[in-house]
Amino acid sequence: MPRAVKAVATELLGKFDSYLQRKSLKLTAQRRRIVEQILGMDKTHFAADDLVDEFRDQKPRVSKATVYRALGVLVEAGILEQHDFGESHKVFELSEGRDHHDHCMCTRCGKIIEFHSDEMEALQERVAAGLGFHPTHHSQKIFGICKDCWKQGQR
Repeated sequence: MPRAVKAVATELLGKFDSYLQRKSLKLTAQRRRIVEQILGMDKTHFAADDLVDEFRDQKPRVSKATVYRALGVLVEAGILEQHDFGESHKVFELSEGRDHHDHCMCTRCGKIIEFHSDEMEALQERVAAGLGFHPTHHSQKIFGICKDCWKQGQR
């Protein structure tokens, strides 16, 4: 594991361990391996089954149930964000150390594109203020066809 990834892993594992202690839970070897595996994945956004597949050929094995439970706890701890893109398409991404961003999702190939728009953020703030609403967070998702699928005529 590269040094930079090790530093991030150490920081995240410390935060996760603190959260687990507050909940009277332990940072087990399997939970540690799950966090380290997430940090080592090539994908920014991943489904639970993608993570399960990462452990398929590893010994000792981490069960599907353990992965699913750990993902839930990692979301509760604020280390991961879960995004629901409909039709049982849920993905996770690290929330630690990342700037706020929103998502476009291709409904043909499933590609997820991150973006940030200061104009859209300002508009959301104005709309909320106009309604007397005090937002704590938000998630913007735009669904459509990515440029690659569009070029291939997959509309």
